[in-house]
Amino acid sequence: MTLTVVGGLPAVGKTAVCREVLRLRAEAHSHSRIPTWLRIDSIEQALRDSGEMLPGAPGGAGYYAAAAVARDVLATGADVLVECVNPLPVTRRLWEEAASALGCRFLAVELVCSDQAEHRRRARQRVSDIEGLELPDWRAIEQRDYAPWPEAGLRLDTAELTATEAAQAIVDASSVGA
Repeated sequence: MTLTVVGGLPAVGKTAVCREVLRLRAEAHSHSRIPTWLRIDSIEQALRDSGEMLPGAPGGAGYYAAAAVARDVLATGADVLVECVNPLPVTRRLWEEAASALGCRFLAVELVCSDQAEHRRRARQRVSDIEGLELPDWRAIEQRDYAPWPEAGLRLDTAELTATEAAQAIVDASSVGA
């Protein structure tokens, strides 16, 4: 079992890449199971909708909830794919600890978009597929507290790679040693 965490700033292409990972895994041979996809944005929006998390509140609750679900899914022997900004070492440790506690493989992936004009265009043109979720604008993305993730096992530039190419790199990396 593998815990794959795909992180990066908003609008770098995490959702598109994760969807492609799922598609590629579904098209793979029958021995390749589709991972459970956990989206922090979906979890946090559900928490806001429930009244348990206020709009604009720090998203730590979503990360802790997702890490707990990831541990449960991994314990069944299934793979997990997590999509999140994963902005700081404290959030990144949650995933490392979840994988380590269960003796699972851990693949940390940081997506970046090195072309600032393209990143800005994506931020301005994207539309949320999660009901009620208000996406951050370009200014909020630029000002977001985000530390680069040098420990990530894979760093992919979505200004240079298509979503399918990035997803294939993740699938290839997650199958090494599996």
